[in-house]
Amino acid sequence: MGFKAVILDLDGCVYRGRKPIGGAAEALDTLRDMGLKLLFLTNNATKTVEDYVAKLNAMGIRCLENEVLTSGYATSIYLADRYGRVRVLPVGGEALERELSRMGHEVLDWRRGGDPEFVVACLDFEFSYEKLKRACLAIFRGARFVATNTDPTLPVEDHLLPGAGSIVAAISKATGKRALVIGKPSRRIMDIALKRLGVDGSETVVVGDRLSTDVRAGKRIGAFTVLVLTGASSLADLERWRYGQPDLVLNSISELPRALKRLGKP
Repeated sequence: MGFKAVILDLDGCVYRGRKPIGGAAEALDTLRDMGLKLLFLTNNATKTVEDYVAKLNAMGIRCLENEVLTSGYATSIYLADRYGRVRVLPVGGEALERELSRMGHEVLDWRRGGDPEFVVACLDFEFSYEKLKRACLAIFRGARFVATNTDPTLPVEDHLLPGAGSIVAAISKATGKRALVIGKPSRRIMDIALKRLGVDGSETVVVGDRLSTDVRAGKRIGAFTVLVLTGASSLADLERWRYGQPDLVLNSISELPRALKRLGKP
């Protein structure tokens, strides 16, 4: 029953905005010393893998490139594995474009249109009516609609911002098409994460701050789920939650190593 790996959310779990959660670096070092593999798994596709590695290391949190998986990169992997190299119209920033290009996909300029096979949407800080129009026209003409994630909000230092879900909802409302979602709580991104780690779901701890994504995703792979109260979901949310309670609730990630040791795992 010993665990072999920990999958950790970032926003609201390891840090909020530019501020690391207190004790996060020390807790993660302890998890490594316990022999656990770590994977930072984020639904936020506004940064590349390299961006996240740089951000974490600048906070004093050790991280290698193979320990980060974003929903943008996972979307790129999923499309390549399922369809090969495809033409994509991105609704997102430069990070999404770079992650799509990483797997050899042809990334089209939304200003020029083209003939995309897929429209891929994520959180876009420069979202506009023109981008919405281009995405909808492509879908009307037969392009498939994919979302890196549908998170309603994004935790920052002391408040929440609108998340990718608001943009995905706008496209869906206009086109009448539901997006194929790659990010948490989808099994798609979790299967990619488990393959990266080389473990089964039952050998994994999934840690996050959001019941509807992190905990639900962990439940779908049979993992041991941990909710931390430093981000999107609160104790009040937990009382109303009806889709599988987390196995453990902690004030923050700093308490995780001691909690796992107390459980006798790994």
